[in-house]
Amino acid sequence: FFLQNSKMASGGLGRVAATVMVLAMATGCGALRLSSANTPGAAFVTPGASLLHSRPASTPLRSAAARRGAVAARVHGGAPLMTASLASTAKTATLAYAVLVGAGGVFAGIKTGSKPSIISGVISCIILSIAYIKSSNPLALGTSIALTVVFGIRFQKTSKMMPAGMLGIVSGLMSLLLGMAQLKA
Repeated sequence: FFLQNSKMASGGLGRVAATVMVLAMATGCGALRLSSANTPGAAFVTPGASLLHSRPASTPLRSAAARRGAVAARVHGGAPLMTASLASTAKTATLAYAVLVGAGGVFAGIKTGSKPSIISGVISCIILSIAYIKSSNPLALGTSIALTVVFGIRFQKTSKMMPAGMLGIVSGLMSLLLGMAQLKA
């Protein structure tokens, strides 16, 4: 990352920009643009960028063509808006879904004494975690579709919204998100 001018880097806005850039890198934001009425400037974060490699403040901004291809967030009313790609959103949602399924399976198994709930929850969590680590959208999509079918069948048999109905809905939404991400890839 780099800051366009030294005033921005040394002032309070520089600290805010550095914090926002770290958050942008953590959320997969491709590029970030910050400006202020008093100190116009820009800060860019590229995917995979390292905090150890920074450009000097005198380095010019990237060309307009390079900026057009990046995901940009602009400051409106002092609050930065960060946008992330559908693929990075799906990847983050996969991790959250893995935790939800794994914790839900273990909790249900402990509460009801059901070993199949624990086993299926843990196995699903492991598969989804592997999909997250390897960035394998097809693996996560296949798992979420399988869980949608399983929870749909359970809901049809029991007519109970919790847990089968709710997890069926969450699994269906994950299948849609991952399917859309797969189609855009």
